[in-house]
Amino acid sequence: MLTERRLDPARVSDPAAAWEVFRAFLAVDLAGLETAEDADADGFAVSWGRYGWNDRLPSLSFERILAVDVSAAWTETEHYQPEYWRVGLEMVFAEHPGLADVGGLKTQDSGVYYERPGPAMDDALREALWEVEREPSLRILWAGSPSRSIVKLEPLD
Repeated sequence: MLTERRLDPARVSDPAAAWEVFRAFLAVDLAGLETAEDADADGFAVSWGRYGWNDRLPSLSFERILAVDVSAAWTETEHYQPEYWRVGLEMVFAEHPGLADVGGLKTQDSGVYYERPGPAMDDALREALWEVEREPSLRILWAGSPSRSIVKLEPLD
């Protein structure tokens, strides 16, 4: 979806444009997810910080969190659990004086939202973006150009 919008997944140049792609990705129905009524099967989060896997450089990530239905392959008779996966875009930024506090902010993510497309998801997306807009250093990330980025698909621990 990024390449359809002329964004290079390895070097996304515009977080706001990537956000629009992410919003479109959230609207795509995915097969194979947990179907139990009380399951948090499909959610999203926005996160930021400084992490060892990014050389402690400032980063901003958009993530979709999925509970995959693996009941057909489940061998235990009790305690079924779906597999949880994360697919997302992680953008890493060069050092900048205005980003000094990115790793020490009071919160490091928006929290996970499980709304589906419609008014509730629109509200959740606005709230997640509000988290970014309220912090000066995160506004710098949002307006900046990442030095690198990566699309990840990985299991959640």
